[in-house]
Amino acid sequence: ILAELRAAPGVERAEVAGSLRRWRETIGDLDFLVAAKSPQAVMDRFAGLPPVAEVMLRGSTKTSARLSNGTQADLRVVERRQWGTALQYFTGSQAHNVRLREIAQKKGYSLSEYAITRVKTGKEILCAEEDEVYARLKLPYIPPELREDRGEFDAELPALIEWQDIRGDLQMHSTWSDGECSIEEMARAAKARGLKYIAITDHTQSLGVANGLSPERLRKQRAEIDQVNQRVKRFRVLHGAEVEIRADGALDYADELLAELDIVVAALHTGLRQGQVKTTQRLLAAIRNPHVDIIAHPSGRLVGERDGADLDYEAILQAAAETRTILEINAHPSRLDLDEIHARRALELGCVLAINSDAHNPAGLDVMEYGVAVARRAWATAAQVANAWPLAKLLAYIEAR
Repeated sequence: ILAELRAAPGVERAEVAGSLRRWRETIGDLDFLVAAKSPQAVMDRFAGLPPVAEVMLRGSTKTSARLSNGTQADLRVVERRQWGTALQYFTGSQAHNVRLREIAQKKGYSLSEYAITRVKTGKEILCAEEDEVYARLKLPYIPPELREDRGEFDAELPALIEWQDIRGDLQMHSTWSDGECSIEEMARAAKARGLKYIAITDHTQSLGVANGLSPERLRKQRAEIDQVNQRVKRFRVLHGAEVEIRADGALDYADELLAELDIVVAALHTGLRQGQVKTTQRLLAAIRNPHVDIIAHPSGRLVGERDGADLDYEAILQAAAETRTILEINAHPSRLDLDEIHARRALELGCVLAINSDAHNPAGLDVMEYGVAVARRAWATAAQVANAWPLAKLLAYIEAR
């Protein structure tokens, strides 16, 4: 829809707004904002798009429609000179905007979606760009992901991690377990996307449904990874495993086998309803194992489908900080686990994060931006994300643990 709006005649700017632009993990509806000289032409274009099943409301500058999948989509059209104020306003959140209006009032302004107005004189100040709104109020530009009234007005904002900062991907799967492509295909696809290294982390033996690897198969896989590293130049494939944390808290491989791997990712896939004490103890045992480098998707949730395990997050995050165990933000849109709240607390405690795709085919690598969005909403910098580091730094961190 956004691409179609941008291509419409007379459109000068077009963006998503609302919760989608803030990258919330779930959204209620879609908001589109357009700057154009002819609102009616843009709304005609919008109403005629194939995804639009029904136009519910149409005014002089706004159209509300129901899409074929049941989602409501709202389009607003403004003048180009109003773009910055409108984009800030319609991005939200409501709590952020309330605080911003309070700050404006204390400085003698009123703030609407169209302009900043000096209360004493009634003079309107138009902002063609969004950063001008914050600058006029003597505030730093606040990225959309942080606009939730969670301290963004009162803190020195960090330089948030960007998608371009990601150098590697530390969880993905191949045909050795439940992936759809070979190790070399995954390596070349990652390299084509600008990555410098990946870890192949196929499932382990007790996860039979995913064709988990026995110790013998794992050692055979190492030989193939060595061959791929010879063929794919200026790129590194690390040999890892997504090691199952069993119901009794034991890991799926013996310590001596884990020691042979370049990187060890531990994960819960079963027994998620054992209760907080037992499930937390299982994760703590994995965190305290010196061979475990990363805890993957800690809660095991599936967004909108399955609640995560009941965990004592404070104990888990504290243990990860103490042992320097890396915590994953699984970037797949169905997981986004750690979520933003627990990821932010992890960073406050000094934990290191990893943002991984959990890809099972090359297309799966493209979900990384969702994980980066979670990390940004958690106020993460590139320095706090292990796979934004050069490979040498990552390996030195793992070795020093």
